[in-house]
Amino acid sequence: MRKISASLAVLMLLVLCAPVLTYAASILKVYYNATTGDISGVIYSDNKNISLSMDQDGENHQVPSAMLGEVYHSNSANVYWAKVNGKIDAGLKPDNATVIAGDTRSFAASVADNVYSFENGVVAPYWVRQDTYLSSQPTGEMGLQWRSPFDFGFSHYNLYENGQLISSPKDPYYWIFNLPFHSMQNFEVSVVDILNHESARSSFGAIRVPGLVAEGEVLFNGKGQGSSLQPNEGLIAFRPSSQPLDNKSGFDIQLTLPEAPTYEFSSVPFLFDGAEIEASDFELVDDSGRIIHIDRFIYLGDTLQFEFDSLLNAESKYTLKLSSTASGKEIHVPNVNTRLAHVYFYLKSSGDTDNYSFEYSPRNIVFGTFPDKPTGLTVTAGDGTFNLNWDANKEADLAGYLVWLDGKLLTELPIQKTTFFIDGLLNGKKYHVNVAAVNKNGGRSYQAYLFPIPQALTQSGGGGGGSGGTGLGMTDTVVTTPAVTMVDQTGTEKTLDIVLKSDSGKVTVSVGSDIKQLLLPALSSAINKDNMLVVTKDNFSLQIPGQVLEQLKASVQADQLKNARISVAFNPLTSEDIAKEMDKAAGKSASTTITSAGAAFDISLSLLAADGKETKLAQFNLPVTLKLKVNGDSNLSLTGIYYLNDQGELQYIGGKLDNGYLTTEISHFSKYAVLQYSKTFSDVPATHWALGAIQSLVAQQVVTGTSDLTFSPDKNVTRAEFAAFIARKLNLEASSTSRFSDVVATKWYADEVAAVAEAGIVTGTSESIFAPELTISRQEMVAMLMKAYNYKNKQPLSVLEEDHPFADATSISEWAKAYASSAHQLGWIQGRSGNKFEPLQSATRAEAVQLISKL
Repeated sequence: MRKISASLAVLMLLVLCAPVLTYAASILKVYYNATTGDISGVIYSDNKNISLSMDQDGENHQVPSAMLGEVYHSNSANVYWAKVNGKIDAGLKPDNATVIAGDTRSFAASVADNVYSFENGVVAPYWVRQDTYLSSQPTGEMGLQWRSPFDFGFSHYNLYENGQLISSPKDPYYWIFNLPFHSMQNFEVSVVDILNHESARSSFGAIRVPGLVAEGEVLFNGKGQGSSLQPNEGLIAFRPSSQPLDNKSGFDIQLTLPEAPTYEFSSVPFLFDGAEIEASDFELVDDSGRIIHIDRFIYLGDTLQFEFDSLLNAESKYTLKLSSTASGKEIHVPNVNTRLAHVYFYLKSSGDTDNYSFEYSPRNIVFGTFPDKPTGLTVTAGDGTFNLNWDANKEADLAGYLVWLDGKLLTELPIQKTTFFIDGLLNGKKYHVNVAAVNKNGGRSYQAYLFPIPQALTQSGGGGGGSGGTGLGMTDTVVTTPAVTMVDQTGTEKTLDIVLKSDSGKVTVSVGSDIKQLLLPALSSAINKDNMLVVTKDNFSLQIPGQVLEQLKASVQADQLKNARISVAFNPLTSEDIAKEMDKAAGKSASTTITSAGAAFDISLSLLAADGKETKLAQFNLPVTLKLKVNGDSNLSLTGIYYLNDQGELQYIGGKLDNGYLTTEISHFSKYAVLQYSKTFSDVPATHWALGAIQSLVAQQVVTGTSDLTFSPDKNVTRAEFAAFIARKLNLEASSTSRFSDVVATKWYADEVAAVAEAGIVTGTSESIFAPELTISRQEMVAMLMKAYNYKNKQPLSVLEEDHPFADATSISEWAKAYASSAHQLGWIQGRSGNKFEPLQSATRAEAVQLISKL
């Protein structure tokens, strides 16, 4: 990464980010030409009364205040600065420059070619700690933290990896990814002020990155809740490494068995009988049956530590187990039904000067038994009501079922029936309904769920004293209309021998695979604002609201509707058409492959008057539902419905997959196709842990590369970037300009920041400041994510408070704790090594994309 420019204009912007001052201080960069008397530069201070003098042999030569010009001030950073520019006596040989601004500070001169330079020095930072973590790929991650005694005039830090500048963060911590396992790394950090003075570098020294065990298996996975581990029963099996180890004198093993989570988000511990536990209760056996002697053993809390003086063979597989002499009382697994228990296994190969270490930390350990997920869940929506039905489970030990509405448990105890009625709902609101089966041991199945919407029933008028009826969903209306016609692929018009019929508010017309256009009588009584027109064929369907058809009819004079026909055209795009469109789109971006992944149509809606005049509807007042069939061999994470515009550009529309079809809502007709979009980047290899999320969100046009060839997955994400990701993922649009004074309308992110702010997903650092260019922290990112989740699901934040969801919970800001807990309960975030959330760590583009993909 490049250093920040030292030009004066940039300096004045950077100073706005400087820390608020707590004591008088000054820094400067001033040049005096003894030959000409010219003096120039800049002075920064926390005091508005700034004076400058040149000191020679104890004599003070005051620089006139006019040469300092106007003193400028930044309210946000409480910093003053003055530009020095003018001419004083030539021939001076100053030893120091003195600045008086609340306090008095002298700066020694350096001389070159009769030009005297006066600049402040910068004290180097010092290291605090480093933490290493492991990903599922053959790379590690490292978190670095440091402190700096430097305060006033701070600009940024420079971080070096093995002598190369890799980042210039503003925060005193940084996260480094993709470090090869067991590689030696040397990191240095310096501090830079707003005048681009850089301190000496502080080194943390050589660090060896840990690795993952080559193979690992928790052998008590699947044990019954609360059961004890018996003699000769295995704890964990592992193969240490796929690479040779240079160990000379032994190795250590640490096995930690932490608490397991409950459904109520509390925790239940493993139970240890300390009086029973001793070294002879355990054995380490290799795959040849050889027992490796335990030389030293420590039991502490939930951790067992074993030390061995013998050597470790990298190619052998080892099993840590209870011995035949164990009592069977030493360890009981948590007395809870859970699928989310975890263990922590740490292996250190000691002997040379640089230890090799290996970790294994699975988080899907199962205790107890669980019924199958309920099947056949349906919801019948009524006026403010839901009637739920599902198929009965077959388990002999079934206790019943639990029902949730928007995350709130409605059944305190399991119910035995397979129906449930919910009332008191708000019509038109989308709800989240969940049903799970429960067995007699308390084990819960995975949840079946739907997102139904209750609807008010409308009354259709009865005539002449006859009884009225409930319209929507209750009464069928049959009307006699002229015959419907259709046009096939050859252009031949045919009569469809049907009578349009309204069934539960829908007029459905099904056509054969060879049909490309449907012609309906405009004045048919079945085509009205209360009936939705549904057109279906083998690989395509449309649901057009009656209000849209009324909008179309209203676009012409009433007398033009006589004998007029409504045309719904859905002309299939040929393989040549699709190839041409994809070539145009792919040609705009390197390393991009676009392939057909399903149905593709050029769709239009128009009114054909009797005189042949055609009136098209360009934009709909209400969305139209489009359903297109997807090829069975498509990569669904890279597949979606795309709008193909006349400029050869693709616009991702998306679609929800159901039974082999993608369904979405559109606001206009044109060319739509199911496409698979795959783009690669030179810095995102096939083994990258976030490759799937990156490619998927690029295909969805939520994120783009930092260039056409690079994605920069390890680059930190700003608040503006993450807000933009959310706006694109949720298709948010702003109705007005941003309320934040630092979000300039000409900035690329202005509309998207305004949109997520309107939705209540983001707030500023103050009422009027958003700080768009600041790097986002992990707790800020999770807060935005959960607000977006709640906005999307149209429900407030609902979280069952956890006592200790993360080991560093006390470092999470109070305002962020509920969001972190909620995301944790959804399984969207997990603690890093040691179950730490690291709330103040910066987030990378790869991490941000991984989280956004969960929406």
